[in-house]
Amino acid sequence: MAYRLGEYVIYGELWNTHHYATHGGIILRGEQPGEKIQLHLELTGDCCRELRGKHFRFEPGEEDKGEAVFRIEDNRGFQISQIGPTGTMTAQGWARVLPCSVEEFMRRSELGEPPPTLWKRRLYLEWYGQNGRVVIEMAVPVVDVCVRERKDQDDEGEWEPLPNLALPPREIEPGAVTGPEITLIRLDGDEVHTETWTPAEPGPIEETEAPSSAELQRQLDAEADAVDRAMRGETESSDDGDEAVREAELIDYCMDHCEEQPISSLLDGADKLRPADELDDQEVEAELKSLLARMALLGIALDVCEHFSPAIVTAC
Repeated sequence: MAYRLGEYVIYGELWNTHHYATHGGIILRGEQPGEKIQLHLELTGDCCRELRGKHFRFEPGEEDKGEAVFRIEDNRGFQISQIGPTGTMTAQGWARVLPCSVEEFMRRSELGEPPPTLWKRRLYLEWYGQNGRVVIEMAVPVVDVCVRERKDQDDEGEWEPLPNLALPPREIEPGAVTGPEITLIRLDGDEVHTETWTPAEPGPIEETEAPSSAELQRQLDAEADAVDRAMRGETESSDDGDEAVREAELIDYCMDHCEEQPISSLLDGADKLRPADELDDQEVEAELKSLLARMALLGIALDVCEHFSPAIVTAC
């Protein structure tokens, strides 16, 4: 289950310039004309190599500016201020996109004449917040990196386009790989398993079989079911301001009257992390991010210092 926000994005700007931290804002298209919904991100972890250490911005390309809107009424449980660990955050690689609507593609596929899919540059930003997994995936994005920071509000700074260093699929040798490296994290009881893979190039575009209409429908149904499951657990509120006041009052009451207990007691298995000296660097970070993802579901974030490393947490 994941919240997929790519089709709503108007603009985004993120900083991965501080040690093991990614923060910034992403603006979504609201339901009312001209309405903008701003997400605030305070994430623990780095972006992938080409974005690591950089201040970057992104927006849809001219040919991919959509009209889909993010409806607050349909997403009342979604937190505007997101915390949690980073997942795969990359601006490299390629993605296949449909040259038409999904409905038209399915109709033409049923007639045995599916239109050819197209390769476009891909932006993929993933994190694990209070609402679980959140993904922003965009084709044909404009991605710039800052080479000189702003001096004041009237100064935009200086920006340069970020090149896509991944080879176009047509130029990749047979048996090679394409797309960003993906790290999958799976929790099995007290153990964390990781799997790293890179999507393989399936061959020339004209020889690629289009997915069947049944496969597309199954994917759409699965995503709709995931949204429904998320919606069923949300708290209804007629006034966001009143909800914020109630949350503040609840926090004050808990601080004054409730019994204290360690955070580890709220996280099943948090006291059974494997020692850092038994893990390699990738496994250590996977253990940490799995723990941070569970903490984010409880609204708990981790602020790190310049000397922080994932091994410090697993060694404690």
